[in-house]
Amino acid sequence: MARLDISNGRTKLSFDAARGGRVAQVWFDDLPLLVDEAGDVDPVLGWGCYPMVPWAGRLRNGRFQFRRDVVTMPPNERSHAMHGVGFLNEWEVMGVGTSSLVARLALNDVGWPFASWCEQRVSLGPDSLHLEMSVHGTDREFPAQVGWHPWFLPPTRLDVAFDTMFERDTEGLTTTTARPPSEPPWDDCFTDAVSDPRLVVNGVSVCLASTCRFWVVYTGNPKGVCVEPQSGPPDAFNTASVADLDIVGAARVLQHSFSWSFTR
Repeated sequence: MARLDISNGRTKLSFDAARGGRVAQVWFDDLPLLVDEAGDVDPVLGWGCYPMVPWAGRLRNGRFQFRRDVVTMPPNERSHAMHGVGFLNEWEVMGVGTSSLVARLALNDVGWPFASWCEQRVSLGPDSLHLEMSVHGTDREFPAQVGWHPWFLPPTRLDVAFDTMFERDTEGLTTTTARPPSEPPWDDCFTDAVSDPRLVVNGVSVCLASTCRFWVVYTGNPKGVCVEPQSGPPDAFNTASVADLDIVGAARVLQHSFSWSFTR
């Protein structure tokens, strides 16, 4: 399926269902805000705003155990499995209007061993973007995470403030050791936000808000900056107690949102 374009007032968006169900580009007053796939960027991981599901960030060695299930997922970052399976597969568009759309992916059809599906809802206001993602199970329970991975064009200003950052180990994976935030550059997971993140991109102020409590901020690439809300920290399936995980099943749905507001 070709890209779908929706708009509302000063805001426009292009959605690429075939390339991982990602927001390919967002414009405000015709000014692009995201790194696009043209040029010297990673053709899968390095552009747009893509969904992370059913886990976010790195999963150590692509493996975890939940109750009696031992799950192994294919590595895509050294020996680790990163960012789930949603961004690697084509999504089915269930409905589209002038300023909104709905897309769905059967997770068990693309390598996730639990019977389940994910739904994305995308809607535009005249000066805003609202993203929702939900994970639904149809059989036995499993842990799940959702998150978004936007690649913003290099900002002239980046305002992020958190009380807590998690240390990374020698392999770069997030640990459970919490500390006060360091100075950038970052490829780190934060929580306890002091205020909502804000960037100025192409002269547009972009204020971000999410129902997710965790954020990964990446500033290590001159082509763009990533400010990523996640429902849980990276590798939580291996490091968190079951009580601290989001569990999805036939009667338990995981749902979160990510909103952007624009001003000039």
